[in-house]
Amino acid sequence: MDAMTDDVSRKAYVASADGHAFIVVRKNDGKVWGYLMLPEGEFFKINDSVMLRVDKNKPKNFDDRLQREFGVASYEWKPDLLGFLIWHGKAGEGCGLVSELLKGDEMVIRYHPRESTLKDVRFDISENGEAVRAGLWLEEGQCE
Repeated sequence: MDAMTDDVSRKAYVASADGHAFIVVRKNDGKVWGYLMLPEGEFFKINDSVMLRVDKNKPKNFDDRLQREFGVASYEWKPDLLGFLIWHGKAGEGCGLVSELLKGDEMVIRYHPRESTLKDVRFDISENGEAVRAGLWLEEGQCE
């Protein structure tokens, strides 16, 4: 619970072998955000975009386009953290990437530490289905 607003949020967290962290958070409006946190001393280039892929599913791109073009809050950049909207939160309208996270074995996130370089970060998510379900307040069977 947030000490200032009394808002309740839940999250699921996974770390990579090299110190990166990925967190999924369901906010009060029901929307789900993903956050990629870098190890100490590493930074994103300004307004970097990320590409995320679970297992052999189609990769998804996340950037500030929705925010720039339509004013939809969908992207947050800090030097060592990128946040991006990954799901609208309405299970009846489809779950998209959340379904992949629930059932997946490996997640790869690609970002660009500098203009001419890229980095792929691998996360073992094979044991995280229940943590994602609990962290996003999903009922048994939802989004599967």
